[in-house]
Amino acid sequence: MNTTSTAYTYAALSQGGDSSAELDDLGEAFAAALRRSDWSEAQRCLHAAADREEEDAAAWALRRGDWFLAQQRWDDAESHLKGLLAADEPADDPFQMAVRHNLASIAFMRRDDAGCVAWLSPLLEVDGVARSLPSGFLAAQMLWVRALHRSHAVDRLLRWVAQLDASGQLDPAVAGIASLASWERGDVASARRWVATGRSRGEAVSAECLVAAVFLSIADRGSHVEIGKLAEEACARWPADGRGWAVRGLAKLLAGDAESANSDLERAIATAPHYALAWRGIGWAQILLGEPAVAEHSFLSALKLDDRHPESHGGLAVSLLMQRREAEARDCLSMCQNLDAESRSGAYAERLLVRHSEVALDLAEVLAGLD
Repeated sequence: MNTTSTAYTYAALSQGGDSSAELDDLGEAFAAALRRSDWSEAQRCLHAAADREEEDAAAWALRRGDWFLAQQRWDDAESHLKGLLAADEPADDPFQMAVRHNLASIAFMRRDDAGCVAWLSPLLEVDGVARSLPSGFLAAQMLWVRALHRSHAVDRLLRWVAQLDASGQLDPAVAGIASLASWERGDVASARRWVATGRSRGEAVSAECLVAAVFLSIADRGSHVEIGKLAEEACARWPADGRGWAVRGLAKLLAGDAESANSDLERAIATAPHYALAWRGIGWAQILLGEPAVAEHSFLSALKLDDRHPESHGGLAVSLLMQRREAEARDCLSMCQNLDAESRSGAYAERLLVRHSEVALDLAEVLAGLD
């Protein structure tokens, strides 16, 4: 989360006399202090602004919230921001929009996705119809899509994004984030369009967009070199995002380096322990390394996070078959096929079960379905 507010433009600092430049400098000094984590200097700026009658109180009220946010003092920030809410102000008042965005950010950092969505809903959607905020509030749109994605409200997410796309109001950054949800839902056409749109932002491309690009390349049977470059780009630009390490691990699996793939997927899990795809991916790495009992644990971990994903049941069936636990494997395979009759891992498990011997594994096909 960006700990400094992006919504100060509506609350311009004093325009009068010789003090304007000085006040602008104070705001810049405050922002610079936050960037270098100098909380004392930032607090000095807050006190200095409070001593000046001509200062814009609204802008500095938000900055005080940023001071708490930058220190990850979520309770203090939330209490301060809630005190700035006004019941008699319209939801589209710029100041109230900024306050709601920051409260939504706190909820998101606490993994309270429902709370994040609730704070942003009045700003971005009215009776199921999408609203586009001013350009200065792009961060709120990006946060909204991420919260909907993480809370599995994918239908609502895709409907909202499609409405903005149809009206020509979809920002490339939002499109890039939405591309991954679209790919996961099986809407490949939208995923392709939104990946292309998201990548047009160059250095500002999102992690979701790059991850979706990797999956599209795997599904298209792209070269291992191409897939590897996309995955490397995701890790280089977003090193703290476990999804990048997960797809780099999948790229290495495709290239035949199961040991390095396992290391990347371990890093993905350490960074994002709630990312079920990383658990499914490492399960396949462990199968290829000849460790079916370890793979069993990984697929079970994936199922704890999402017990309705067919590929986790299919992968578990494969790991059990490799341990000659056929009865248990049949139960897992049945669950897999009930969820998705065309499951890739399920098809492989069924071939193993019928032939009772090693059969060819189309790894690209299996990995394309792990999302």
